Amino acid sequence: MGGYGSGRYFQDKKGKVGADYSLDANNFSKWQYFKQGVRCGTLKWSRGERQIGACSFCVHINGSNDSITFSYRYNDAPHPDVQIPLMWYTPGFGGRRYLFACPRCGRRMRTLHFMTGEIGCRICLNLTYESCVENNRFNSLYKHMACGLKASWQDVKHYMNDLIRAGHKEPKRPRGRPKKY
Repeated sequence: MGGYGSGRYFQDKKGKVGADYSLDANNFSKWQYFKQGVRCGTLKWSRGERQIGACSFCVHINGSNDSITFSYRYNDAPHPDVQIPLMWYTPGFGGRRYLFACPRCGRRMRTLHFMTGEIGCRICLNLTYESCVENNRFNSLYKHMACGLKASWQDVKHYMNDLIRAGHKEPKRPRGRPKKY
């Protein structure tokens, strides 16, 4: 009965996207690094006043083999440079929208992440979003409450969510023209 790994406490937990360093292709475009030629820069991450991470990069845009190369340190040792191919498409309103090709699986991704010294997409690094986890945070509480109420825990969950939503709603405003009496 219930060997090693059978309980929920032994499950592999996914890391959360917000808990690491992220690279967004839209930011590089906004900062105008995706222009013809070679452009270099440095990314810095900080918490409050303290810098917690940094990496330098060079963007090579020549029309055929577009790429971005990241140089950084991990555990106080230089990590080998990571060259990531860039892909692009033309959105309906014109111009070019650049995306990264994940260095691990090759998928087109807008966002790549640093985790344990490696760069990859959310799928390759086994990451999830906070919103996916927080939705079921109180299920055990609802199950406990349901035992005392002799109801299903899903009914208790819906009832509690309705109470929360009711507390956040603004009063209804009249719509249309005011009625004449």
